[in-house]
Amino acid sequence: IGAMASAQSLTPQEQKLIAGAKAEGSVTLINPLFSDRTGQRMGAAFKKRYGLGDGFKFNNLRKGTGATVSQVRQEIRAGKFTVDVILVSSPSFFDAGAKRGAFLKLDSGYWKDSAEVAKAAGQYSSYPHVVTPLAYTFQPVWNSACPGMANFNVESYADTIKAGLKGKTISSDITKSFTYSNTVVALEKAGAVDFKKFWPDLKKTDPIVEFRTEPKMQMMISCQRPFDMWNLSGRVYQNVLKQPNLKGKIKIGSYKEGQVMLGNQVAVLKGSKSPNAGKLLVEFLLSKEGSDLFVEGEAIYSFRKGYKPPAAAAPYLMDLSQHKLIGLDDWVGAAKSFKSVRGEWTKNFR
Repeated sequence: IGAMASAQSLTPQEQKLIAGAKAEGSVTLINPLFSDRTGQRMGAAFKKRYGLGDGFKFNNLRKGTGATVSQVRQEIRAGKFTVDVILVSSPSFFDAGAKRGAFLKLDSGYWKDSAEVAKAAGQYSSYPHVVTPLAYTFQPVWNSACPGMANFNVESYADTIKAGLKGKTISSDITKSFTYSNTVVALEKAGAVDFKKFWPDLKKTDPIVEFRTEPKMQMMISCQRPFDMWNLSGRVYQNVLKQPNLKGKIKIGSYKEGQVMLGNQVAVLKGSKSPNAGKLLVEFLLSKEGSDLFVEGEAIYSFRKGYKPPAAAAPYLMDLSQHKLIGLDDWVGAAKSFKSVRGEWTKNFR
């Protein structure tokens, strides 16, 4: 077996897929999440774990959430595939795809290790066609080194609209994002935040409107807008890796009203060029080794039961057992509320 993981440590499901994956010679994952660094490290570890050889090609294709879904929708309709596996947070897409028979049936040795926690966090999955290995959540992030921010702290949505914040805030453009819109729907359904009241209060702080998490991080780093109520702890982590002097200055809070967990689903496309390698990649993402790679790379959450994150990412992650986690009973139906929640936001910010 050589450099490959010893056969004892692989599940029967993994062992069954290796020969087919080797023969296929490549796998392409489309997703909005994994940075180039994570993609490179994941490719190397995937090849080594399964002894696929240096010639095997691992392609990490990164696009925005909407673009990821629309490319795969087009490929399914055309029956011509350039990608094998899709990973994205879009329950309505996966629900429709599973009903149409667009995904291969998985025989997973690892899903049982994540299914329980994913369900408890109110996440959508549809085994054996769709599993949910990971999630992120929007958290309050601020730069304590900017003027007037030294003693600032956020534990509640009430803290995001305090009097002293005028000219320091950002309003996330929920009209351009599934995940911001789902966050609003979930908080409202849980009775955690009344956005009809919240948006006018946020407006009084005179925010800048911005959509993507990375430009919002740069506004915080430069003190142009030192506080963002919805950013990603992983973005903080990636910027601290690039600029170590930011360590300790950029702070991450959480909301006592609850954190909406945005699960990312994964499926293998029926008709794709590398079905065995695709299924093997799903197993890798659900395994502890695969989880360690994406958690260390992106500071996001694995749903593996009893999971402990790698030391490098741990300071940027919440202990999920210590927080109120909010999901949705009906993620697919949530899309029906988008028009009204986006309309409320637009009334205030457009």
